[in-house]
Amino acid sequence: PFVTLRATAENYHVYVCTDTHITTEVGRWQSFVDAYHQDMLCPVAIHLGDVVDAQNHFDEMYAAFAQVPRNPSKTDTMMVVAGNHDICFSQWPAFLKTFKTSTYYFIVETPQGQQDLYIMFDSADGTVGRKQLAWLKETLEWAAMQKFRHVVTCTHTHFFMRDGSQGIATNFSIEETYSLLNLFQSNGVDMVWTGHDHSREVTHYKGMTCIIVDSMTAEDKSPYYMLVTMGDKVTYDFVPV
Repeated sequence: PFVTLRATAENYHVYVCTDTHITTEVGRWQSFVDAYHQDMLCPVAIHLGDVVDAQNHFDEMYAAFAQVPRNPSKTDTMMVVAGNHDICFSQWPAFLKTFKTSTYYFIVETPQGQQDLYIMFDSADGTVGRKQLAWLKETLEWAAMQKFRHVVTCTHTHFFMRDGSQGIATNFSIEETYSLLNLFQSNGVDMVWTGHDHSREVTHYKGMTCIIVDSMTAEDKSPYYMLVTMGDKVTYDFVPV
């Protein structure tokens, strides 16, 4: 795996945000970072993409992140996938310099040895692509042979859409939605976490819970992040920023 993180409890927290679209306003971003830093049950936070809005803002994002005091009593990390705004305007080199990759997986292990698998994949251009699809199939087939407590996939582009708020930059095609979700379901995926739409939506499909997380842009009048409790049962709440 990319890394194995250690939770301090069997029921631990994962903080999930998306679509921060950072430019010069960083207050909501810093509030999110502070929340997961201070939560003793949180070993990892996840950003589902569109970290920044346009060119030359990754430095502002990282500087604002670094200004938030860490909790000296705990260790945590943040995992990120790219969104369309993170690669548009010739920003892919800047994203790679900051985050190194957008396709990987990691494991969280509890004190009693339970393991949850998180698969992060890139959909910033609205599709998966042949090479990444092959990697996804290989990784999921391997995961299905293991004894993971939960398997979660995380990406930017959403699978289901009802409000059409993003115009032509919307969800996966019908064919790719069907193909990917059936690949997930047949290999034991429990949850699918996405962003992009700026509007929360929870859809249940073939035993999986597919969640579009609210945006946290500076302009959003109702910004939320998702707080997930990972245990034998997975529960989640949406927390206003």
